[in-house]
Amino acid sequence: MSKIENNWPTQSREGMLYSRALVNAAKKGALNAVGFEERGIPYEDVYRESSRKLAVENAKNFRERMENPEDLREWGKQMTPPLGRETFGMEVLESTEDCFSMDMHFCPHLKGWEELGLSDEMCAKLCDLAMAGDFAMAEEMGYELENPTRLANGDCACRVIYRRKQSE
Repeated sequence: MSKIENNWPTQSREGMLYSRALVNAAKKGALNAVGFEERGIPYEDVYRESSRKLAVENAKNFRERMENPEDLREWGKQMTPPLGRETFGMEVLESTEDCFSMDMHFCPHLKGWEELGLSDEMCAKLCDLAMAGDFAMAEEMGYELENPTRLANGDCACRVIYRRKQSE
């Protein structure tokens, strides 16, 4: 029996449509990963590299919308639009110039993997691959990212902590 708890939050129609789109996209990615694994085709490095390339593009787009990309309060505003807060059940824990942290109490990606009946182990592996994009984005923005808890590991929330990199 799964140790993962990932329940749908109550949502608006827009939130449910957005969540369902993310669930379906996660299912497609997971089915590809499972298919590659079954055929013995390595895919993790390719996935991580594509995440890195997308992070460069996404960071550029984020920077263009921010007055001061070094201020993590602005990053937090970009990361938590109303629809995103609703969809992921986001709870902001800290928002300062040097640190932004939040808990996410629902993950539509994980919901998609669960709906496919994937094992907890495979869900955790897919979560690692998905988070590669978040870590790459943080690095591209000049932030450090910690992810001490994850829903896919059976934790009660996925916690992300962004900190401004200290000058060396």
